[in-house]
Amino acid sequence: MTTSKSFEDIPLRADDLPEYRLTRYLPQDDAVRPAMLVVPGGGYNSVCMATEGWPIADRFQALGFQVFILTYHVNPHHFPQPQHDLQRAIRLIRHNAKSWQVNPDNVALVGFSAGGHLCACAATGVIPPCTVQDEADSCDDRPNAVLLAYAVISFNSLSYAHIGSAKNLLGDRFEEFKNILSLQNSVNESSCPAFLWHTLEDTVVPWQNSLLYAEAMAKHHIPCELHLYPSGPHGMTLGYGRQDIAQWPELAKTFLRVTCGFRFPEERSRGTIALTFDDAVANHLTYVAPILEKYGFGATFFITRFNDEWRAEHSDTLLTAAQIRELHDCGFEIANHSWSHPDLRKLSQEEIQQEITRLQEFLTEAGIPAPTTFAYPGGPFAENAVPLLKQAGFTLARSVEHRPWAPATDDPMNIPAIPLQNGKDGDFYRALMQASEGRIPVLVFHGVPDTVHPWVDTPPENFAQYMKYLHDNNYKVVALRDLVSG
Repeated sequence: MTTSKSFEDIPLRADDLPEYRLTRYLPQDDAVRPAMLVVPGGGYNSVCMATEGWPIADRFQALGFQVFILTYHVNPHHFPQPQHDLQRAIRLIRHNAKSWQVNPDNVALVGFSAGGHLCACAATGVIPPCTVQDEADSCDDRPNAVLLAYAVISFNSLSYAHIGSAKNLLGDRFEEFKNILSLQNSVNESSCPAFLWHTLEDTVVPWQNSLLYAEAMAKHHIPCELHLYPSGPHGMTLGYGRQDIAQWPELAKTFLRVTCGFRFPEERSRGTIALTFDDAVANHLTYVAPILEKYGFGATFFITRFNDEWRAEHSDTLLTAAQIRELHDCGFEIANHSWSHPDLRKLSQEEIQQEITRLQEFLTEAGIPAPTTFAYPGGPFAENAVPLLKQAGFTLARSVEHRPWAPATDDPMNIPAIPLQNGKDGDFYRALMQASEGRIPVLVFHGVPDTVHPWVDTPPENFAQYMKYLHDNNYKVVALRDLVSG
């Protein structure tokens, strides 16, 4: 036991020297969590615990994993000894899953440089069988996913190979194993999903190593996510002040949760936020939707077509019927914002009916179910439209009153909302501060950006920052329809 309060060292085998071990971070609660086994690099000549061990383990523990670190054999010990160390560590985690509070079907590895090569060996199944020592060796040794950070992949490319790692691992058997341990050649249909990142300025292990592996994964239709960052040398670990690189652990967790199905204990939400987007701006599909999907957020998109003259002049900025259908197919709520965006308070009952019906018919022709959520054009509550909306089957209608919605007391046909525009960060954060039990801020965005209506513009960089903040601070983000029980 290294420190009784935080972690313990476990020998990989009964006859191993103590330096070859699995370090287990002790659980911080009673929850069963995914496992993250950290595999530091070091060119198969050392194990870089100080830079690629402890800091990484701390970060992934904070992200909700049960965390382990592997200290493995290196030169003068050669292949397959390091691979057998990793194989044994994975099996020990699965064998002790119940007592260590691990989901045995959610075991991920994160490896750096040569440690990434070691992880990819497990991912591709190139590790030869080892001698069975005990019951743990009957457990599966294939991880459920791997995270590969500036990983060594190729041993046989003159341009991209990291020959130092190759010769430290293989010794005088370099020629015998260099091809099969160039792991882009060993990816197969049974390989596990992978998340990779590299920097384009890495001159120690060129970024093409990650590209070779990602290409092989794509060829075999195995889920894979690759990030190439423009700046930074080899060994950037947690980013060293680079905000773009520093986000990779959170991106990796999202990959594991969304793509690989890793399950985390339900975390208490800081509050519920409803996202709404007005005016059917084309970038709602091209820019907004991918960010919402990345974080698993719900949202309501209010559709309008404006008048014929406006639509003809600005058609390139407006979603087409097919694009609106794409948003629907992504799982977002499509709602009615009237056909031409007039002030309904000034219209006759017949005119209001035409505005509602024409947009409903437009959406139905696009293959979208008739909406039951409405937004009053321009924001003001139009009491004169309420009977017609209810008659048409609408159960929710949003206005704009610059306060959170209180479902227990507010009229569902006059839902207050908070418009965000002109990149005013303070409005966004003040709105979030109003989220509490029974009080739901309903946020209103227009174009991201909005080049036609600049007074309601949200700069893309601001929007991306807002969504990341909601995700990182555990807000529940939904569409308006999600707030109606039953």
